[in-house]
Amino acid sequence: MKFQARVATTLALLYAGISVLPGNVCAQVIDFSQIDAFESMGTGTLRGASPPKTIVDDDERHTIFMTIWEADTDTKAYWKSLADNLPRTTIISGPGVHALQTAGEFRLEAQGDATHTVKYGYVLLRLRKQ
Repeated sequence: MKFQARVATTLALLYAGISVLPGNVCAQVIDFSQIDAFESMGTGTLRGASPPKTIVDDDERHTIFMTIWEADTDTKAYWKSLADNLPRTTIISGPGVHALQTAGEFRLEAQGDATHTVKYGYVLLRLRKQ
């Protein structure tokens, strides 16, 4: 029951973020029946010229719902594809809501110098083992 409440809360927060930021929303196809457990959620601020912030660094499969609230630079997301386990890089421009699935790696990095920042929040869900 706690898991269902967390998923409902997560979806409500994402819906609220989507309604505020309708112009920049992207997602992969996500099979919600594959979600095994809620893992974590958090917020943070990335600064340009800083090393990437690691959100996931394990051998598990995950779904990540991420909202960039405020950004004055692009954000680089480093992740691994579930399909072929190969590293990928996605450039995210400005605020928006993003959902993706990753195979054990997810890092974020603000582009530019130390005067640039990106404020973000995320929800991390573990996927069932195949």
